[in-house]
Parts: sequence; structure tokens; C-alpha cells
Amino acid sequence: MATLRPFDKMPMLNAAALLLVGTEESHREQLASAMLKEPKTFEVKIHMAQSLPLPYEREHLRPRFDMVVFLINLHSQFSLSTVLASLTHLDVNFFLGKVCFVAIGGGQVKHCMVDIATVKKLADTHLSTLLFSEFDSEDDVTCTARRLLQMVQICAGLVPGISALYLGSFMNSTLQTDQF
Repeated sequence: MATLRPFDKMPMLNAAALLLVGTEESHREQLASAMLKEPKTFEVKIHMAQSLPLPYEREHLRPRFDMVVFLINLHSQFSLSTVLASLTHLDVNFFLGKVCFVAIGGGQVKHCMVDIATVKKLADTHLSTLLFSEFDSEDDVTCTARRLLQMVQICAGLVPGISALYLGSFMNSTLQTDQF
């Protein structure tokens, strides 16, 4: 079971591959379904795993992953520990803009088992984007799916002039313009 590397396979033409990693199967499926429903100008391939490393047996069938998204359920300490263990199985080149953390369920802070500051520190330590979502309504899931589609499109190199290295500043500027 080897380290997952971002550049060990050839990229797909006009397509992006995304890996969703998280302990909650329902959250992975909700997000994947919402992403596939969204209109887009490129093909997106979504793979899901509860944790890393991925089994070696199917390595030859896997595409090159353009982005890895870690789903952290803030109501589950197990979710955070699984993500922390999975991070060690990623090549450091993924942390050049190709990793995103999605914190789920932070709206009810008093019921959270995982401190939001811990998740923010995790994202900052890995120089990665952090998105917050509730997944209580379809609108929340759709909004998160749209953000991730923007990000994976950039990570796959399908947006001229924008590199995954600039993803953090790009997402911050789009968040600010969406508010007005």
C-alpha cells in the first residue's frame, strides 16, 4: 500500500478526477451526487474511500487524482482521527493546492466533538483550503459541490492562467465577490 502521488499517471483530456475521503458514506454520496448533477464543461470522475491508503490491487484502474477532498464530521472524533491517519499516505506534492478539507456540521458548535480551531489549524498546517458545510439541506450540499467543482477544474489544469498553487487566494477572492 503505497503513497498516493499526484503526478505518477498521465492526465485525462478535458476531465478531472477527484477522491473523496471520509468516514461518513452518506456525506460522500451526497456530495458526489450533487457534483455530478451540476452543469459543467468538463467530465468529472469521482472516487470515494473511507480512508487511505487505497488498496494496491486496483492501482492500474485508478486515474490520476487531480484533487483529494477530506470530509471531517465535526460531530465525530473518529472522523478526524481517520483523516489524520490518511494524510500520511499522501505525497507532499498534493499539498501544493490539491488538497481540500470540508468540515461538516459546525453550525451546532455546542454539540461538536471536534474543535473548529483544530480543523482550521490542520488546514493551515497543510496549506490547504477549508470549506464549512452543514449538509442539512440540499442547498448546502449544492453550494459545496459547486466550490469543489471550481477547485478541481483548476487542479486539473482546465482553467488557463490559474494554477493549483494560487487556489487559496483565488477561492478567497471568489468568496468575497459572492458575498456582494
